[in-house]
Amino acid sequence: MAYTVINLGCGKTRIPVSIGVDKVKIEPFVDVVHDLGDLPYPFENGYANEIHMYHVLEHLDAPVEILKEIHRILKPGGKLHLRVPHFSSMGAFTDITHKRPFSYFSFDCFEKDHYQHFYAGCIYKILDKKIKYFGLYPNAGLYAKHIHPNKCFWLFKPFVHGINALIKISPLFFERFWCYLVGGATEIALVMKKPNAK
Repeated sequence: MAYTVINLGCGKTRIPVSIGVDKVKIEPFVDVVHDLGDLPYPFENGYANEIHMYHVLEHLDAPVEILKEIHRILKPGGKLHLRVPHFSSMGAFTDITHKRPFSYFSFDCFEKDHYQHFYAGCIYKILDKKIKYFGLYPNAGLYAKHIHPNKCFWLFKPFVHGINALIKISPLFFERFWCYLVGGATEIALVMKKPNAK
């Protein structure tokens, strides 16, 4: 069986062998033209092994419904790679098309043991979640290779790594007490998995 990858809101990016989806036909990046605010998406249940959605969810009105729709499209065991702006980022509010920013804890309700999981309507397992101080660095994998190459002045790199390390100690303490003291964090990066069928 083919390994299927979808890039939702791809814009002018191309992940190799992926299906690029956006509401505007941008050659040669967009394969399927669809407004991501309109549900359902034009894919069958259990269609994709992997879905990428980078800095798109904040532009949409119903993030819970969108994540339920992505859950429908993913195969059991499929992964969602997601990036959204952190609430302390200047970019979270300067873009007039943004509907909302997000917190480190915004997606926890999709995990089955979370006390509010019954509001989510579907279950994901969060495999990886981090607040990133600087969105362009450090990045790795497909994101660095095809979406945002690493860009950071070399003198600034140790500072970025240091802030990221401090954030990792306690994301809650960062959000509660000192996120604005360092000018805010850029984004939250997550990998979420649709549980395997029982």
